Amino acid sequence: MLSLKSGVLDDRPVVERVQTIYEAFLERVPYENLSNNRIVAEHPDDPESWPRATDLLLRENAALGLGGTSFSLAYSLRDLFRGAGANAYCTLGYNLVTEQAHAAVLVYTDEGPLLYDPALLTCGPIPVRPHGELIDPLGCVRLLPRCGPTLTVSLELDPSLRATRRNPDPGWVNVSADSGAERAVYSIIPIPAAPQNYRQAWQASFYRGRRMPLRLARRVGDDIYRYGERPGSIEILRPSGREEIAAPEDPVPMLTKLFGIDEACLTAWFASR
Repeated sequence: MLSLKSGVLDDRPVVERVQTIYEAFLERVPYENLSNNRIVAEHPDDPESWPRATDLLLRENAALGLGGTSFSLAYSLRDLFRGAGANAYCTLGYNLVTEQAHAAVLVYTDEGPLLYDPALLTCGPIPVRPHGELIDPLGCVRLLPRCGPTLTVSLELDPSLRATRRNPDPGWVNVSADSGAERAVYSIIPIPAAPQNYRQAWQASFYRGRRMPLRLARRVGDDIYRYGERPGSIEILRPSGREEIAAPEDPVPMLTKLFGIDEACLTAWFASR
């Protein structure tokens, strides 16, 4: 479903296999909260059915172009990494913007653990250690020591992108930095999450998330595309600079083209608003 054949991965070291899967996953599977709202509407009184496991996420991605929020993305990416032989686990953080739980993936390697975050749309992993750093074409992501074992994921955009206005929607995970500033995104104690704790936090995310406006984000190569139903604009971050486009009165065709999500799913969403 990610258009990867086993021969592409078999002869590579685990870290290279994982990175190849991660890049393919990012390009194909968007960050979106539409699927959360759909499944809650289908099963409003059955919270146990709300979390979408890997098989369902990948099937819905293949059929409808859907992805998920941090919990669905991390859970599926963890499974894909394990399928390639990686020692991978889901982990939980605390989003300093939304004040809600946030999910990512830890991969243990001979050189030390790595943090992959498909909701943050980083180009690769952050080395898990104080002051661990990932240089992204769009900026820099760091793990800063906070207190005890807690680390803070901090994002600093490239200077050409720093003028980006922060999206006022507090549900946005991948926020832009304020002008000239490094911004703390979430705190984390980088250890595997107990399955029951992960599932409880996952279910809790639906209660607040289903009241949020539509949010979409996708990374293609070095470019990041983001849409927020409020304020109704499409933001494009490129190494060459930032562009913001006002969404047309009927945004569905443009959103389908940029994010790969089925037109009928988007049409149904806006019709219900």
